[in-house]
Amino acid sequence: MSHTHLFFDLDHTLWDTDRNAEESLLELFEELNLRKMGVPDFDSFHETYRNHNEKLWGLYAENKVGKEVVRTHRFRQTLFDFGIDNPEMTELLSREFIVRTPRKPHLIEGATELLEQLHGNYILAIITNGFPEAQHIKMKHSGLDKYFRQVIVSEEVGVHKPDLQIFRHAMTLTGATLAENCMMIGDTFQTDVLGALNAGLTAVHFAPKNSEEVHASPVITIRKLSELVLFLPDSKQSSGKQ
Repeated sequence: MSHTHLFFDLDHTLWDTDRNAEESLLELFEELNLRKMGVPDFDSFHETYRNHNEKLWGLYAENKVGKEVVRTHRFRQTLFDFGIDNPEMTELLSREFIVRTPRKPHLIEGATELLEQLHGNYILAIITNGFPEAQHIKMKHSGLDKYFRQVIVSEEVGVHKPDLQIFRHAMTLTGATLAENCMMIGDTFQTDVLGALNAGLTAVHFAPKNSEEVHASPVITIRKLSELVLFLPDSKQSSGKQ
């Protein structure tokens, strides 16, 4: 099997979402003096936010909530958990977080080195369920934009991963004619891996935090981004050029 097109998820796969978000949250925690409002410490605030954020993103992927619900409720519910009912603070947190975080530059370890190796040998594209105004900023400020021919954002397409139509759309935009020549690399099994399999693509699960998680064939599991090249033996001979 010869792969010519590589599709990457963005958040948690190439762009270090956890580190970038944590930096913004710490800045806001200190600047807005949330401790004085009743939040005991940053670790508690951060963990509570992450739990709510993860749940809301799951609902968004299932089309059960919209973008604005994700953006505001993750902070509203976090503050509620500390006994704080303050709509103005909720709005301020939401607005500042959205402005600051996409401009953070941190990437997952090995991302730049991998893309330098792949760029020019494959057609590279991003497929993301993130919000378009944020995702394009992330690409620019992290330096990822120079590697990718297309940035395909679910909101702009009208369907989210794992809907096979977004993978079909990516193939059309990048000129891929055969699904078997395409590979999808992402950290979320439900959206990235199952979606890619349903569309007939090779699916790579990037699972750096769970060393025991190994999937049966045909799913490929990697712990580090550098491991991807082990499954691309044709990386130097690929006919897919940027």
